[in-house]
Amino acid sequence: MTALSNSSKTQLKGRSVSLLAAALFATFALGSSAHAANIVADRGFEAAGGGNVYASGSSIDGGSWTVTQGAVYIDNLDPWVYASSNSVNLTGANLYVPNSLTQDLTTVVGQTYSVSFWANADISNTFSLDENGIAVAGAPTSIVQNGFPDQVDGNGNKSLFVDYTGSFIAASTTTDLTFTATGDPAINSQNYSVMIDNVSVSPTPEPGSIVLLLTGIVGMGLLVGRKRLVSAI
Repeated sequence: MTALSNSSKTQLKGRSVSLLAAALFATFALGSSAHAANIVADRGFEAAGGGNVYASGSSIDGGSWTVTQGAVYIDNLDPWVYASSNSVNLTGANLYVPNSLTQDLTTVVGQTYSVSFWANADISNTFSLDENGIAVAGAPTSIVQNGFPDQVDGNGNKSLFVDYTGSFIAASTTTDLTFTATGDPAINSQNYSVMIDNVSVSPTPEPGSIVLLLTGIVGMGLLVGRKRLVSAI
């Protein structure tokens, strides 16, 4: 067998490295695009009117979030806000009964989505997070009562909020994401808050896509090794 010239070896090596680099770039691109594409509008409720109560049937921000049961209060006082200016108090305007806030999301059928949000409470409560009426896997059934002890410096309360996560597989091109809470304070209690803030919903990589990409990378790796072996003969 005729040995390859040094220039041919260099060209083969360059092409192999380029193919491998392209595969790696595709892998990173898939991961980054899947996790970065938050599909929730007004995730921090910043477009809502702070200090206002919104009843069932009304939008808090002109169309993104709608109160679908009971009533909610938009808080803009630092102790009850996780980030930026606003957060939603799901119980402050309407105690002892369920209160729901909903957003219609555009989703891809069969795609898995991860959900995250920050929450805190100072009363006994029941809580649910549903998509099209189905409980989101991993979501809490009540929000931890860490309280809001610092009424002056809101930054002192930021650490009291808990990051909750869940996931669901979209069964429709439209998914109604609904937060519901019922506050049940003790008699004569001054506490009344179940707060949520910074909601995020993002598609996650499908296992089949990851396996396919990894298989391609392994195949390219084998191709690189074979070409190197041929070039060495």
